[in-house]
Amino acid sequence: IWADIVSPMMTRDEYDSKFKEEASIQENYSAYTPKPEIINKISEILSTKDKTLKILAMGAAWCKDCKIQVPYLLKIVDALPPERVAVRFLYGIKTDPYRKPGDVKWSARHSPPEAVNPKFAANKIPMIYIFDSSGSSLTIIEERPQKYPTIEETILAVLE
Repeated sequence: IWADIVSPMMTRDEYDSKFKEEASIQENYSAYTPKPEIINKISEILSTKDKTLKILAMGAAWCKDCKIQVPYLLKIVDALPPERVAVRFLYGIKTDPYRKPGDVKWSARHSPPEAVNPKFAANKIPMIYIFDSSGSSLTIIEERPQKYPTIEETILAVLE
């Protein structure tokens, strides 16, 4: 999937620059504390097994869940060894107000093409895709963690 992304992605610095005035994003980042024991285990696995992660977060500036989950993701990534984790952001997804039941939720005209590409299966946002160093998908977090309580616990589970 990583190689299937044709739209321009934002780096961590570009994301920060774009949303530096967005109070809720800054507040959610500051308020979140990843579980240290989980972060330590992830860091140990990445270092001892010589693994790296590529993380793509798809979302939109208007999305309430994106303003919560993406700052949490950033806090987690910031706590991990920077040489072991690459994160990118694909924003600009817009809903299609004229869609009919069964149609793709996102506007094909106004969203990045990945939002309507069946390979990405973006039903809700944020969509957080976690890949290994070869680009193979490890997991997808849709809107918020479902199987595990936190993003960091999800990452640990797929690494173990």
